[in-house]
Amino acid sequence: MCGIIGCVSDADVVEVLLDGLRNMEYRGYDSAGFGVHDGNTIRLGKGVGRVDEIARSLDLKTFSGKIGLAHTRWATHGGVTPENAHPHLSCEGEVAVVHNGIIENYQAIKARLEAKGHRFRSTTDTEVIPHLIEENLKAGKNHREAVLDAVRELKGSYAFIVLFRDLYDRLYGVRKDAPLIIGLSERGNFLASDVLAFLKHTNKAVFLENLEVAEVRRDSYTIWNFEGEEVQHDISTLEWEAMSLSKKEFTHYTLKEIHEQRETIALAFRQDPDDLDRFCLALQGAERIYIVGAGTSYHAALVAKHLFLNLAKLPVEVILASEFEDYATLLDEGTLMLAISQSGETADVLSAVNIAKKRGVCVLSIVNIPSSTLARESEQTLYLNCGPEVGVAATKTFTAQLAVIYTIASRLSNLSIDLEQITEAVKEVFNVERQIAYLAQAFSTSKDCYFIGRGINYPIALEGALKLKELAYVHAEGLAAGELKHGTLALISEGVPVIAINPSDKTYHDTLSNVAEIKARGGRVIGLSDIENSLYDYHVKIPSVGKLFYPLVEVIPLQMFAYYSALERGQNPDYPRNLAKSVTVK
Repeated sequence: MCGIIGCVSDADVVEVLLDGLRNMEYRGYDSAGFGVHDGNTIRLGKGVGRVDEIARSLDLKTFSGKIGLAHTRWATHGGVTPENAHPHLSCEGEVAVVHNGIIENYQAIKARLEAKGHRFRSTTDTEVIPHLIEENLKAGKNHREAVLDAVRELKGSYAFIVLFRDLYDRLYGVRKDAPLIIGLSERGNFLASDVLAFLKHTNKAVFLENLEVAEVRRDSYTIWNFEGEEVQHDISTLEWEAMSLSKKEFTHYTLKEIHEQRETIALAFRQDPDDLDRFCLALQGAERIYIVGAGTSYHAALVAKHLFLNLAKLPVEVILASEFEDYATLLDEGTLMLAISQSGETADVLSAVNIAKKRGVCVLSIVNIPSSTLARESEQTLYLNCGPEVGVAATKTFTAQLAVIYTIASRLSNLSIDLEQITEAVKEVFNVERQIAYLAQAFSTSKDCYFIGRGINYPIALEGALKLKELAYVHAEGLAAGELKHGTLALISEGVPVIAINPSDKTYHDTLSNVAEIKARGGRVIGLSDIENSLYDYHVKIPSVGKLFYPLVEVIPLQMFAYYSALERGQNPDYPRNLAKSVTVK
């Protein structure tokens, strides 16, 4: 979940490293740091806070070097302190490391190294790596052997970059169950956990496979597997453009990405017909289908189940990726897995995919990043086509997932898609933005908020609640409206806000009855509907679309409500506390 970058160049790399960190802050932002080799020693600059805050606290003019590494942190082991910020050095400062992931057996390794006289400065799991490599160097290993011998001892999921004090023309990178990519440019080469770290400088990349080590120099690179055997990989050309990382005229990436849905939903609907046909044939040929996802992608999976089951009569079950291991005994060659992920690097999803593949299961995926591990591990993939999403909370990727799911459902059944109507409705729904901002202000002191919906609208209630929790830190629950009377109605009291997702589909009248039950107990109801009703204290009008397509338009006001609620409560919606976008640890 952390972001790591290394660079070997013919020019100074300090600003290159810092710029790379800024583009990866969505992966973690509680602390950050960098290290550069000045020709004599490895100099570190690090601290607690955002990248720019740390940069302002340092005299950057005193740092220079043509090789370095950097890190932005999402804490897993050890508190948020300057000492725990990366990079970490070995005892004598011979080895510097930045790391993303978890070292499961670090305590045993640390105890053994301490017994040999090693002194540790942090409480992280990461710090054992440079000490272990330094120990291997003392035993007479060369630099590559010292790294390879270290990784054979480490248990866990990780990627890390190594810089040596006595070897300042190359970096080493290691990948095990976490992404690591080589970027190739005319003026130097990169190692990074995300292409966004170097996309400004090059669109040429080499994707390390699992259990591989890379040596990267300014104008060359070599890759070995963990057994020390040299391997070759193709050079990929990245499709994204660096300009897509700009916030343009918007204050936050989150708001920009909410507004981009005017275009991205239509782009996601436009799938290659041949790819779509092959994808659907695989679904139709399965005896049973398990859809896995996490967070927002899990909510998209619930919409997929509703459509595939009701329209195409496919035998579908949705399972949280983190819980999938308990269902492994049900897998056989007649099973198909559909994995849904924004990043394609979510550890729980990749773990589920690995379990499925070991049992001979066909894996399909819906993913945003074509170069992701999930895309490479899948037999077939459909892409969201919506460009990078920087805001930690998923917005445009969720509606893009829905668009791809509707496209699949249409090919599997007689569902007709009126893309022109949907596109116009998505544009029209932004007319309520000012009203949404007012409602966020009106309920800015509320400690709780409930979202209700039925049928295909229930996953949207879950998603609306998740967004409010993520961005505004409000206790929020998404509920199937019919379940209110089975317990949650006891929590409804005078003034408690409830958002009723109630379009004019087959669930309309039943949900309206639930609204009446809430009103009778003093709840304040925001009705999200294309039909006005006197039961609503506030009516947020959404445009009319085909009855199954309301999720595409009703979720956007909920995203805006979470965004403006965050602002009203003094929070930065781009960087919610304790969260990171790409969850690469289990």
